[in-house]
Amino acid sequence: MLALITSGAYSQTYFEDDFSGGIGSWTLTDSDGDGFDWAIADYGAGDGHGNVASSASWDGGAGILTPDNWMVAGPFDLSAATGTVAFQWVTKAQDPDWTGEEYTAYAGTSGAIGDLMTSPYSFNEVVGGTGGEYVSRSLDVTALSGESDVYIAFRHHNVSDEFRLNIDDVSVRTLLDWDLKMLSVTTAPVVEEGTINITGSVKNNGANTITSFDLDWNDGTSHNETITETIEPGEVYNFTHPTALIAVSGGSYDMDICVDLADDGDATNDCINAIISCVSEIPTKYVVGEEKTGTWCGWCPRGTVAMDDMASEPLWIGIAVHNGDPMTVASYDAGIGTYVPGGYPGGGVDRVLPGDPSDFAAMYEERSTEIPPASIYVEAADMGDNIEVKVIAWFVGALEGDYRLAAVITEDGVTGTGSGYNQANYYSGGGAGDMGGYEDLTDPVPAADMVYDHVARALGDDEILGTAGSLPTSIAASTYEGYTYTIPKGDWDLTKLHFIGMLVDGETGEILNAGITRNLSASGIEENEADFNLSVYPNPSTDLTNIKVSLIETSDVNVEIYNALGELVYSKNTQNLTAGAYIYSVDVTAFSAGMYTVRTVVNNTVQTAKLSIQ
Repeated sequence: MLALITSGAYSQTYFEDDFSGGIGSWTLTDSDGDGFDWAIADYGAGDGHGNVASSASWDGGAGILTPDNWMVAGPFDLSAATGTVAFQWVTKAQDPDWTGEEYTAYAGTSGAIGDLMTSPYSFNEVVGGTGGEYVSRSLDVTALSGESDVYIAFRHHNVSDEFRLNIDDVSVRTLLDWDLKMLSVTTAPVVEEGTINITGSVKNNGANTITSFDLDWNDGTSHNETITETIEPGEVYNFTHPTALIAVSGGSYDMDICVDLADDGDATNDCINAIISCVSEIPTKYVVGEEKTGTWCGWCPRGTVAMDDMASEPLWIGIAVHNGDPMTVASYDAGIGTYVPGGYPGGGVDRVLPGDPSDFAAMYEERSTEIPPASIYVEAADMGDNIEVKVIAWFVGALEGDYRLAAVITEDGVTGTGSGYNQANYYSGGGAGDMGGYEDLTDPVPAADMVYDHVARALGDDEILGTAGSLPTSIAASTYEGYTYTIPKGDWDLTKLHFIGMLVDGETGEILNAGITRNLSASGIEENEADFNLSVYPNPSTDLTNIKVSLIETSDVNVEIYNALGELVYSKNTQNLTAGAYIYSVDVTAFSAGMYTVRTVVNNTVQTAKLSIQ
């Protein structure tokens, strides 16, 4: 919200706007006259900023733009300002593959564009690659102290055919001489036994250059170290604490990570709490790939081919999110741009690795090594007008915060007869190279010749991150949690549907793990715990693997392992086991390298997991 001349305990703030109240406090000028100006964009929780001011140099409808867009704020009063006064903001290019956005920030004593352009107080840059993260910027405006009418401005210009420039968290304030802020802790919340680095980032919020500070993580025992590092005002420093955590299986480490800077003027931003769980069993990690596509998009056959190529990976879950055609799910289409930014086709994995669909294999390999905090199971039932999708999570590690269970329905074999099902095809004729046979087809490919797979058909509650409150804010290890979505049934072929469940970080949008089923029962889903939990570790394995079955009641258990040809290579049947955890250790040294399926039946309830033998 806009705030003028507000006092803090340690410093003076003269102007502040995070755009949560819109862009109305700014005067906008579309100097190039193309009808595209600064506007509010909300990229959702995954962006970490909510509403931001955004200006485009490319638009999906209009194509290439050449912006000269201004936004000006003021006047505000610096007549009583003392000390170092800074004009600060954060910025990024929204598409990490199209980052050449140029802008200039100005400050002066007039809000007229002509006067601002000649002001001696300005900052210009081409944003460039920032890894998709916002970067902090600062302009020293101390020389404007004593002025009663001060203006600031941003100009997006000298650029075309990139995507969008974003600005947020704008302020003009007196800087504390010394202020170091703990920004984040990036150590994974769930880890394996061993040596774990404590990592994160800090920001110099003060007016002076920092050359050293103390960094401590404390889980009941202090681990304090002096860090010698030069951090300029406004700069962010990513740290690795010199003393690592020695994590023991089954341990849960509740720690405060803090900075201590001599003469720090604000002690309220020095610490962050984190909980790290060390697990002995590693849930199978499923990787979710989302493709932005549309029948109007001539390059999108590249995404179709990439999705089909990935379908052979047993731990891959592919979702095609359509735009501007008859297969569009409005809520999914509106939200996916936060996590798969830029043009079409676009590809993203687990909503943390954006890129081109041609990069799916590499992104899959990177994410498949992540340790998820839970196994995800999915049940679905045909309820007439609706389909119930229950997502169940078995947590091997504790979690604190805004985590959610989300549901997606996809359909294979989708066809249509209208022109909206014609697929534009720029690969026709082979001039753009081979593309899975599309080079031999016409442009467009007639609807009669097109069959679409992996098509997103519905989101649970129309929430791309899952429904808030679908999980408690505090989750203990070795517990089940579940949430059921009731989804109105569409004109779908029920035999070709896939039901996908996901564990999502509601703050960042990251998909921590997922599960998928094609089984659709003809009755409702009972609202109780899963009958048992199945985990396989180590996975991948080279010599010995453990199959852990956790029972909640007395049960008969049958464990089977099948190879990629569907041949049974291991079987173990045990009768009348009481509630508890049982481990089946299997010598796999004689197994050929490849992917296997572990099938476990407990009292006629079946669960499967994938096992990789190397």
